[in-house]
Amino acid sequence: MAPFANFVPRLARFRRDDSGNVAILTALCALPLIVAACGSVDVLRMTSTQERLQIMLDSATLAAAALSQSGDLEDVVDTYMDANLPDGAVWDTLSYTTNVLDDTESSRELEITASVTLKTPFLSLIGINTQTVRAKSVAVQSQTDIEISMVLDISSSMSGTKIADLRSASKSFVDHMLDGDLVNHTSINLIPFGGTVNIGADLFAELAVPAASDSSNIDPTDANYAQGTGIPYTVYRFTHGNTCVEYTDNDFDLLDIPSGSRPQVPNFTKYGQKNDWCPRSDTEAIFNSNKASDLRDRIDAMTLSDGTGMDIGAMWGAKALSPSLKGDLGGDFTDRPADFDDDDTMKIAIIMTDGEITPQYRPASPTSSEQPHGKDGAVMQTAVVEGRVTDDPATPHNATAYFKRMCDLMKDNGVVVYTIGYRIISGRNAETLLQYCASTPSNYYLVDGFDLDSAFNGIAASINSLRISG
Repeated sequence: MAPFANFVPRLARFRRDDSGNVAILTALCALPLIVAACGSVDVLRMTSTQERLQIMLDSATLAAAALSQSGDLEDVVDTYMDANLPDGAVWDTLSYTTNVLDDTESSRELEITASVTLKTPFLSLIGINTQTVRAKSVAVQSQTDIEISMVLDISSSMSGTKIADLRSASKSFVDHMLDGDLVNHTSINLIPFGGTVNIGADLFAELAVPAASDSSNIDPTDANYAQGTGIPYTVYRFTHGNTCVEYTDNDFDLLDIPSGSRPQVPNFTKYGQKNDWCPRSDTEAIFNSNKASDLRDRIDAMTLSDGTGMDIGAMWGAKALSPSLKGDLGGDFTDRPADFDDDDTMKIAIIMTDGEITPQYRPASPTSSEQPHGKDGAVMQTAVVEGRVTDDPATPHNATAYFKRMCDLMKDNGVVVYTIGYRIISGRNAETLLQYCASTPSNYYLVDGFDLDSAFNGIAASINSLRISG
């Protein structure tokens, strides 16, 4: 019985004795503490490796997806992956797969998936000897179709070096926009404006009222010629003159103009500078063209025109981008202008001037046998006033309001508008209107000196960056 009797007290003392418990608990907890503390080093290495792997993939996919890239896409990926491969044994385990999802003339989509395997010395204490790090990169570049309206001031004040600079800069812009395979996606409307816009013989024949020989109720003399604001609303046609038509207040929209509905602008000059108010035939607008040679030839041939009808220039720049005129403009693309909400098409307007918008003057009594000149005794009248920069765009018979109206319509329909003030006086009405019209403040270019090329080159670079997505 004695041994058993001694056992019970010893058991009780053992239960009460806590010496050495901390050491035991510490020993029991040491392993997970070590794994938690040192395992974070493995996790950091995994995170760092994954970031580096992602950078490699992004670089390779972006390079291979570039539409300018003409080499074998997998070879391009291999080149970029090799060039960015870090030193270290872990990268010996690199494995990647290139998947070309789309590759056409105007669109390219590329996906790369990759992995590397890391040894994890601290996590191996709990049986995790390696970890695989994975990354994926997808790059897409798509080239949109583009429609451009170049609305260029050829008023009398553009004489001398100004018109020479404009010819050089605008031809360079055309070359940029129609370079290489861009020609298959780009159409340009060249719209020179002086007092008004010469729309060309074909469109004139469509829109102008018939000549006297074609219709008994058309008088080519003064009989149907109205006064002041009534001029664009009457019916008359001359037996001579350039191919410009009058515009009613209702024409300053994005809709087509009814066939055979508009009178002809008479031939005259207001300021006696021997430059026709309606630009001559060598300065007709060109619509919907991707023929760089035709555009360059027309730019070279441009002659000056009296007046600054920037409102009419803007109107035709906008209408030339409107789907309402699809099929009416002729040119090289039968399916243009595209719809404003076409995801595959970008529309651009460039409006350049060197001065203030002018009223629309007309001779008080034009005839079919003379070309009256303002300073040679012909009496002039005002058909459309100049207007003030504060005027509401809805104001009728107001050149400034018409211009603002067209700018609003273009921007409201997603047209990206660039404007250029060429050697204008900063802070005057011309600059205020150009700033109003530009899509963003950075889309307005004030060219103080003689380097008009810099403005057009900047716009070309901006357009080309916009047309590539991905």
